[in-house]
Amino acid sequence: MEKNYFLLEDKKKEIESKFLIKNGWLKIYENDSNNFDDTAGVYCCLIANDKIEKYNEDYKWPLSFGSEGKPSVYGDNSYKTNEEDGLEPFLFYKNFLLQETSIKYLDVAEEFVLYFRLYEKGNDKQNRTFYYVSDYGELDEVLIIEPKLIKVKIKYLREYITMRDMNFVVCYDFMRLLKNIPSDWNIKHQDELIKENDFIYNHLIRNVSKKTQSWLMGKVFIKPNETKKSHFDIEISKNESYIIEIDDEGELIYEDCAETDGNHFKVTYFKKEVLNKYYNEPNKYQVDGFSVGSKFFRLKIDNNVDEYIPVFLTNLRMLPEMEQLHWKQYNIPPKEGMNISRTYYKTMIEGQWAEQPEAVDLLFKSKYESFNKKWEKKFGWKLYKPLSKTDEHLFTALHKITSNNVKSFCEQTLTIVKLTIDRLNEKELAKGLSLESKIRGIGKFEKFLESKEINIPKMFEFLRNLQNLRSGLIAHTFSESNKDCKKALKYFGIENDNYTKVLEEIFVKSIYTFNTLETYFELNE
Repeated sequence: MEKNYFLLEDKKKEIESKFLIKNGWLKIYENDSNNFDDTAGVYCCLIANDKIEKYNEDYKWPLSFGSEGKPSVYGDNSYKTNEEDGLEPFLFYKNFLLQETSIKYLDVAEEFVLYFRLYEKGNDKQNRTFYYVSDYGELDEVLIIEPKLIKVKIKYLREYITMRDMNFVVCYDFMRLLKNIPSDWNIKHQDELIKENDFIYNHLIRNVSKKTQSWLMGKVFIKPNETKKSHFDIEISKNESYIIEIDDEGELIYEDCAETDGNHFKVTYFKKEVLNKYYNEPNKYQVDGFSVGSKFFRLKIDNNVDEYIPVFLTNLRMLPEMEQLHWKQYNIPPKEGMNISRTYYKTMIEGQWAEQPEAVDLLFKSKYESFNKKWEKKFGWKLYKPLSKTDEHLFTALHKITSNNVKSFCEQTLTIVKLTIDRLNEKELAKGLSLESKIRGIGKFEKFLESKEINIPKMFEFLRNLQNLRSGLIAHTFSESNKDCKKALKYFGIENDNYTKVLEEIFVKSIYTFNTLETYFELNE
């Protein structure tokens, strides 16, 4: 043991820092007593502002661990919420002696939990985290309980004690014992009281049971904020500024998205990549031709243009601040020819629901659903079976890719195959047909059409190459040893720099498949 360690210099630094730890956390409980010669105990409580002078004069703890004095019932059966007015526990030690076992853990004051409406999550009572849930469903850790350590985020604690006109007190007790003190340490016995503005402690050095004891005990005071401000206060959301035009000198002109007279139809533009965040988490977000959103917000957008996303400037004010910042990083200046789509104009401006989306990925989704309904109306069964619950997100997340990224290309191509070829209703297609057992999937579909005297070789050439492309897919690349895959690569003309173009072609030919079948089976009549 080093001299400074024995003298508890490390613990004195903790006291001087008021037990603040990195990232805005405050240590409010510690129990490290596995080694009798080196123990640490930290506890806490609340003291009203008008009582603080009383407890600022000595180093003793206001409350004892396990004896919180809440509630108190006296001999005359009188009842008090707290044994002493203006002194409250923040943590409660609970110990239950059951016939089978014993259970002990620490709880946090329910009033603190209720004030912030904290959401509790954990494996058991000794391992829990309490979260603040924002209006947009985002979780922020507020208090963490572990068997030997409890910490709280200081900004939440300060708001709580400020609103309640109270001080938070961190109580501490540190002790180290050493049998033989080196003579060159020059350690002398002492009984010293140290008092500063925000802490007070006693450092005692003495002989105990043939050992030398270094013992430090005291309190740190966490004061409330000077002005009362709570999370209940309605704050005016910050409106970010976005590019609306370019001036004659070529400089970008920005305007914030607050609603003012005359700016209702100002348009700002964004890269298509802005939507990748939402496509990548289909369980949280939904994207269609006219909006993107979640259960917490919805932004009207024009997703019917292939190269960019037009948005009416004032619509962006509906976004939470973090979402506004996300969109801002993809904001682009307008160019000649940029405008909202005909589909968006008819729907959102004229109030006429456009028949079909213009963007090829959205058109695919629209046609896929409408075609399946028309087919079911005619035949009594869906050509494409519904996706399983675990795969429903694939339809939501399906989209055009914005760069020649092979991983994105493979994921979107695989989704198209799953929606179409993999979901063919083979059971219904095979009814009434005499088929060899080896004929499956596309083969059954082709035989079904032949039974209706329909022959579409180019459509089946596309479907089989699409299937072969999927079969040769290995870890987001394509097998060079798979002959059918190599033929499919040649069929689609796939190179390292044209994945976006090829995927668009797959969307287009898939839409053509729906249109062709609608024509042959007269589904539109």
